[in-house]
Amino acid sequence: MAYVSNMDFCAIDVETANNRPSSICQMGMVRVRNGHVESTFCSLVNPEESFNSFNIRIHGIGPDMVRSAPSFDEIFAEVFDWLDGETLVSHTFFDRSAMNGAAIKYGLPIIPVDWLDSVAIARRAWPHRRGGRGYRLASLASDLGISFRHHDALEDARAAAGVVLYACLETGKSIDDWMREFER
Repeated sequence: MAYVSNMDFCAIDVETANNRPSSICQMGMVRVRNGHVESTFCSLVNPEESFNSFNIRIHGIGPDMVRSAPSFDEIFAEVFDWLDGETLVSHTFFDRSAMNGAAIKYGLPIIPVDWLDSVAIARRAWPHRRGGRGYRLASLASDLGISFRHHDALEDARAAAGVVLYACLETGKSIDDWMREFER
C-alpha cells in the first residue's frame, strides 16, 4: 500500500422517512483526519413529514422514534459547523440531494462543501467489479472486510469512509487527487 498525502475528509449518510430526499429522519457523519476516524456525529431527525412503510422496513426508524428528535433546522448550525468547507463523501448522489433538499425545505443555505461520491471512486479504483458484485455499499464493505450495520446512517457513513480510505491506499491517490479526477 502506498503513502497518501491527504486523507482528510468527512463522510455522510442519511436515512429518509419517505420517497422525498428532504425527509431526513437520521443523519450520520464521520470526520477522517490523516486516514483515521477523528470524530463522529449521529442524530435522529424529526422530518416533520409522514413515514412510508417501505422506508421503515429498510432502516427501522418510525414516527415514534423521532417524535422528540430535533428537526433538520434545529441541528443545522451544528451540522454546518461540522461540514463547512470540508470535502464530503457520500455513497451515491442521494445524500447530497437529501442534504440540499432539506436545506431548501427549511430556507437554509446549502452547506459549502466539495462532494465526492464513494461509488465513483470505487469504480475507478476497482474497475474489475463491474461484472461481479458491483458497487453497492454492502458488497464493497464485505469484500473490503468492513463490518457494519447497513441502513444505520452512522454505520453507512463509516463504511463509505472506509471504502474511500481503502481506495486511497490501494491506488496511492489522495483526496485532492480524487477531487481533481472528478472535476468537470
